[in-house]
Amino acid sequence: MFVPLAVKTAKARPEYLKIFAADPLSRPELRTKCSTCHVNPAGGGERNDFGKAFAAAGFEITPELRQRFPDRFLSENEKQSDKPKVSFTEGSDSEAIVEINGRRYAINTKDKTVNELASTAAPPREKEKVVAETPQGDEREERPNVYRQVDVRLINLPTATPIPKGSLWTDFTHRFPFTSPDSERAPAELFGLDSLAVPSFGLIYGVTNRIHVGAFRSSTSVGRPIQLYAGASLLDEHKGDPLSLMARVGLEGRDNFKRNFTTSFEFTLARSITRHAQLYIVPAVSVSDRPFTIAQDNAPGATAVALGVGAAVNVRPSVALMAEANYRLNEESRYIGAFSGIRRPVFGFGIQKASASRRHSFSLVFTNGPGTTISQRSMTKGLLFGDDGFNGLTIGFNLSRRLF
Repeated sequence: MFVPLAVKTAKARPEYLKIFAADPLSRPELRTKCSTCHVNPAGGGERNDFGKAFAAAGFEITPELRQRFPDRFLSENEKQSDKPKVSFTEGSDSEAIVEINGRRYAINTKDKTVNELASTAAPPREKEKVVAETPQGDEREERPNVYRQVDVRLINLPTATPIPKGSLWTDFTHRFPFTSPDSERAPAELFGLDSLAVPSFGLIYGVTNRIHVGAFRSSTSVGRPIQLYAGASLLDEHKGDPLSLMARVGLEGRDNFKRNFTTSFEFTLARSITRHAQLYIVPAVSVSDRPFTIAQDNAPGATAVALGVGAAVNVRPSVALMAEANYRLNEESRYIGAFSGIRRPVFGFGIQKASASRRHSFSLVFTNGPGTTISQRSMTKGLLFGDDGFNGLTIGFNLSRRLF
């Protein structure tokens, strides 16, 4: 009698191997081999012990995985030992000694010569001044129960992602906030996709591992604002703090930084709920705030006080669902008139996809808020004479990229 047996197999997934290869401590010789995770060297089929543990960790590299599988990862000492040891000869401004794979070489930049030294030979000068290698400190320490956010913003609200020293990031947003006031035509416009768009673009640079600066510009539809800002990472969950806290101060000027200036102060508090989710609270105060469409030079402004909340939840190792809401607490900053005004909170939701290296992300979002600067992200499309309820949701996207 023939009895069919059901065998559970696993398909080879190159994207998971990319996650392993992107880890700085993964062994280079294993970064392209399917046998890293599978019993079959050709890939597919049953997973080996590491593959099973990798899957159980949600296909993320954790400190526990590194510790449990030293054959798959380099230790910190091994990683540093791969770097050549460099020392400088005291009294010389042109001679250095480099040790590579147990061999020592004297390099003279003045004579442009390289000479191998005997292993027992003394240095050509009396003393060597050894330069200790110090870690760059531009990468966050990974902790097992901390969420790894890859974008500088959720939908419109900012995250508390630290900007490492010397790194340069791009921040691009695109919104389609204009829909027909005719309710019968609005569905046919596909969440504003057939209307005018509001693109915005910015750059962020890490001055130190805690302080960053940035510039951001939005389009004519929201007043052509240019925003200059600085931020400081005051607390960081990745460094053992109970939560992450980012503070920012920004100066925004309409018409390409020529008039109607607004000064804003903002804090982002982020708290991880295991490594799969993170919650956000974002209070902000904008002094001399003005609505989108005001055309008067140096018009008198109001002080706007806003409070935003949000959440991100990983549903896959590189895919997250996001939602947020942001509301102005004081009535005078809602600018309610006969046909326009902020009558509801800015709210939105979206889905985010991160690259294997976690240096690039794309987010498809739906929101009723066209603005993405500090002061404008709490303004709804009601200020553009549109519906700022659920019927006024429009489509958009965010792109974030760490260039270096």
